[in-house]
Amino acid sequence: MYKYQKTENTLHEMLTDFVENGPFPALAVGIVKDNNMIFTGDYGKANLSTGDSVDRSTLFHQASVSKTFVVTAIMQLVESGKVDLDSPITKYLPYFKMEDERYLHITIRQLMNHTSGMPDEEDYAWDRPEYDEQSLERYVKSICHHKLLSEPGFKFAYSNIAYEILGDMIAKVSGMSFEQYMKKHILEPSGMQSSSFLKQEVEAHLAAPHVLKTSDGYGGYISDVFPYNRAHGPSSTLYTNVEDMSQYMLMHLNQGIAKDGYNALQSGSYDEMWKSHAATRYGQENAQIGLGWFLGEYKGFRIVSHSGWDTGFLSDLILLPDEKIAISVMTNCDYVWLGSVTYPILDLLLGSNIHQIKRSMAHIVADLAVSNGVEKAMEEYHRINRMEQDKHYLVDFEFMRITEALTWNGYREDALSVQTCAAAIFPDNEAISSRLQELQANA
Repeated sequence: MYKYQKTENTLHEMLTDFVENGPFPALAVGIVKDNNMIFTGDYGKANLSTGDSVDRSTLFHQASVSKTFVVTAIMQLVESGKVDLDSPITKYLPYFKMEDERYLHITIRQLMNHTSGMPDEEDYAWDRPEYDEQSLERYVKSICHHKLLSEPGFKFAYSNIAYEILGDMIAKVSGMSFEQYMKKHILEPSGMQSSSFLKQEVEAHLAAPHVLKTSDGYGGYISDVFPYNRAHGPSSTLYTNVEDMSQYMLMHLNQGIAKDGYNALQSGSYDEMWKSHAATRYGQENAQIGLGWFLGEYKGFRIVSHSGWDTGFLSDLILLPDEKIAISVMTNCDYVWLGSVTYPILDLLLGSNIHQIKRSMAHIVADLAVSNGVEKAMEEYHRINRMEQDKHYLVDFEFMRITEALTWNGYREDALSVQTCAAAIFPDNEAISSRLQELQANA
């Protein structure tokens, strides 16, 4: 691995400095390239209240990155002849019903590529979790009062509900619980020995979720709830670390060949998973949806990816199949832009001369706006713009994310201060101006 030593040293220095001087409680990064695990690193605190540091055994909630595992499992069942992608879901779950006769036409493929017309979930009940094996089936049966957003197969609309249905199908077709199937057929044979979809199996190793508050200064605080509910296991509750995720990435880059030669998938399954099924309108990196994987381009390179966002956690999983490069990034907070880390690392791997990960201007301004007022925050913004612009990045949507996080957690006055700064920095941004007016009207 000597050929990657310079890259490893550069990454370690950049990530150490970034976490020590930024808003992330903790950050973990795993990188594979040319069929090798070339970097894993864990930085920061697993729990800001106790001061416990992260280490190689620390596990992070993956949120929607979990969906790529569901897709992998379904393709295994397709290969074994137990599931037909174009059969209706009612063939496998006869108790699945909705207040909309069109549900009878929803296929497995449509659920996987988010074109089923299924709505999204609005309440994951993290504050009232269920732990028993029957919770997933109960949840699927509870959908009976929902209606579809559109005709099945008509257009893309991201749905977590769809993946709970798919997870329940995996359980019924395989004859074991969803979590047991994932452990037996994907996690353990691919070398992900520390990972689990069951929180109670790995409780002692979990990083704590952090949310944005200002009660004792601007920053991350332990969330009152942990994002776990067994009814939402398929869409959200993989717990893993970057070493295990590196094994998973190697498996997919090798077209289904996992650790010790385990054949998780046939290469033909990738022709289905990684071909475009619908446009998403999500931007260049995620412009199309395959079967559960987003497809796009980054600086001319083909990428397949998925990201995750739940209370107190964020995750990124990006593969560049043609370059044999993949990266997994995870953190235990939900109020930052994870791309501020992921994309500079990709740039470094693709040959750019990167020596730093830029700091967030939005968080610096927000911190000062909350602690010292809008005027002081804007003074610092202008100073940085004059003297240190090359060390910082500035994106409008990060101000919006901070504002929404503070509002959601009950800090409306502080949210108003942050949004006031955002409106001054981005005077022509209609979304920011509109949100500021809403906050002012409710002040």
